[in-house]
Amino acid sequence: MDKWLSHPTSLKVLSLILAILIWAIVHIDPETSPQSVTSNTDTKIIEAATIVPIGLDTDKYVLTGLEPTVARVVVEGRISNLRTATNDDYVVQLDLKGVGPGIQDLPLKVIMPAGIREVEISPSHVTVQIEELETQTLEVQVLTQGEPAAGYIVGESSIIGDSGNVVEVTMPKDDYARLEKLAVTVDITGASTTVTNKKAKVVAYDTQGAVIPNVTVKPDTLSAETIITLPSKELPVQLRYTGNLPDGYSLVSINSATMAVTVNAPQTVLDEMNLYDGFVLDLSKVKESGEVLVKAEKSDNDLTVTPGEIPVMVEIEATATRMMSGIPVTITGLEDDTKATISESSNGRIDVLLAGANTLLQKVKNSEIKLSLDVTGLAIGTHKLTVAAELPAYIHATESQTVTLNVTVVISSTKEVDASGGDDGVDGVIPDIPTTGTDGGINTTEPEPTPDGNEEHSESESSGGNGQAE
Repeated sequence: MDKWLSHPTSLKVLSLILAILIWAIVHIDPETSPQSVTSNTDTKIIEAATIVPIGLDTDKYVLTGLEPTVARVVVEGRISNLRTATNDDYVVQLDLKGVGPGIQDLPLKVIMPAGIREVEISPSHVTVQIEELETQTLEVQVLTQGEPAAGYIVGESSIIGDSGNVVEVTMPKDDYARLEKLAVTVDITGASTTVTNKKAKVVAYDTQGAVIPNVTVKPDTLSAETIITLPSKELPVQLRYTGNLPDGYSLVSINSATMAVTVNAPQTVLDEMNLYDGFVLDLSKVKESGEVLVKAEKSDNDLTVTPGEIPVMVEIEATATRMMSGIPVTITGLEDDTKATISESSNGRIDVLLAGANTLLQKVKNSEIKLSLDVTGLAIGTHKLTVAAELPAYIHATESQTVTLNVTVVISSTKEVDASGGDDGVDGVIPDIPTTGTDGGINTTEPEPTPDGNEEHSESESSGGNGQAE
């Protein structure tokens, strides 16, 4: 015996037998019947299987309510089949074929994988609500989302493209009572130019601003745009002009049917503007009477003008002259206890030679000619000055060998004159009279184009035009 036990083969056999006995003790339940030990079937529980509606006539009806939306399913089958099947293979169906509108309870049906049978489904019935559909043709509006860039404002929003703003809407018939609007949305966050959304989704909103579900729209997207601009202001037009007419011609009139324009600019710029003077007529390009198109000047401060071009009617005529005699000169700026006299005049009046279109010259009255001398700050003594002339529109003063606006003014003290003595000068002060230069030119309320044509002049369109040019 000892010899057998010491043999290596005998030890291996004994070890195998002991291993089998130990495995059996661990894995075999003494209370389990022989039949249970050999069974190859089992059960499986799907806790939340999705309920799938089928068979509904979607051209006429829509499922608007389903309670609950999932079911608990218990199945049984061979272990191998249960392990092979996934939860998606267990389909819980709700058959809606032939079902009409209303609220009702309907049974559920489970579609099983091969080799597996249903043990239990909970719940076995569900509550559904079905509503009748209705189709209408409705208009779509544009909503905006966000705020534009600082200083910019939101302009008009619109549907663009050939499709227009009309769509076909299909939704539960009863929902039309709470339909507030159909709209697309354009995001304008941080925008400084017009924003376009070429595929804006059409959405139905109720009276509370909430999205209405179960709505079908054809087409379901549209192209929409929202205009983003700088603030605007309507301003009267003041036409300016520069350059000179051809030699021998003068202006009769300048008129435009465009009395005002819309200006878009930063608000700080608009606040400083009470008129728009960006239309400049170049007189050197006017060869005859007729209509001239004048474009708005380009601006460096993001300013835009609508319209950007205006028509201007210009009438010109051959230049003529007319002598106006005995026009009084008003002297302003005298210090206390002083007086001023014009050496070339014994009564404070001088002759003025006017130039301009003959049509206008013949209408000028003496009372329309305002002559003045500003002696502010001048000391007692003799001074060479130029008389300032305020003249009707498109008329200017000129000179000849015998007529000039350059005069000699003598300022003296009244303390040296007898109180009853006469005064050939004309004393008085007229506020806001423009001063003259010292180059022999003539200042008027309507500036005269300079010989080099570089000076610009203003023309108020609202008053029918003023200013002059030779």
